[in-house]
Amino acid sequence: MRNPEQMSRADQLRKRKAKTTRDLNWHSRTAAPRPVAPRPVWDVRPRGAVARVHRMYSIPLEDRGVEVQLPALVVSFSPRSLAILVAGIACAGLLFMLTGPMFRTEAPQITGLHYLSADSVAQASRMEGSNLFLISPAGIQDEILRRIPSIRNVDVSMDLSGELRVDVKEREPILLWTQKGESYWVDAEGMFFPVLADRGDLVRVDVQAHGPQIAFDRTADIDPEVVIQALELTVALPSGTRILYDVQQGLGMTDSDGWTVYFGTSGQIDQKLAVYRRLVDALAAKGIHPSFISVENLRQPFYRR
Repeated sequence: MRNPEQMSRADQLRKRKAKTTRDLNWHSRTAAPRPVAPRPVWDVRPRGAVARVHRMYSIPLEDRGVEVQLPALVVSFSPRSLAILVAGIACAGLLFMLTGPMFRTEAPQITGLHYLSADSVAQASRMEGSNLFLISPAGIQDEILRRIPSIRNVDVSMDLSGELRVDVKEREPILLWTQKGESYWVDAEGMFFPVLADRGDLVRVDVQAHGPQIAFDRTADIDPEVVIQALELTVALPSGTRILYDVQQGLGMTDSDGWTVYFGTSGQIDQKLAVYRRLVDALAAKGIHPSFISVENLRQPFYRR
């Protein structure tokens, strides 16, 4: 063998190359395979409650053997969603019924009028333009009776088409009552109400000093017996005699000779008139000219000069 110093350069290169090859064979290992990256799998799911296809419907066409298949869609809701939907529909329907113009009332049909006008009753009812579902016939009747004292009774009804009918029964006047410069009508029940027409056939009663309290509160302002006795007194006295009334002294009249006489309100008009005539004859025989005579009590008539 040669000394390394004596080896040629070519021999040194071959020796180095052989050593490198031997070292690589001794220390080399099989390389592990590289892991393959997993391929992503996309799972597309519908958002919310979306209809799913359960089956197909086959629809035949005109050409023989040709048909079209369409999916049958079934929509499903949760109980909460269904409840919200039903509540929304109900609220919308209620709002429509309360605000829809087709559910507004028109002017009612009014019957039974003699002195009043249909417009006055319609205004008192306050029904025009109201909602059909909010109308209370009983409430309308009370409102009409409260606002119009001359109506004795009223009946409000509504048919299936929504047309309102008002049947009115007015009070029939018997007395023309004058008190403190105001005139009123009085019916057989002693109820006062405004004068609505010119009636010259009514019995006129004038209040000189103390009259009843007129309130128009649907209660009798005077006793119905006063109305009856006023009629009896008018029949018994000469035509054109002025009938008077005073809360304390009752019904009376102004005699043709100028004095005032009262008969009270206890009835017995015929007997009181007979006592009155005898008393007047007795006073005339004595030359007495009274200014006031009272026959309220048959047993104790008196007069004042």
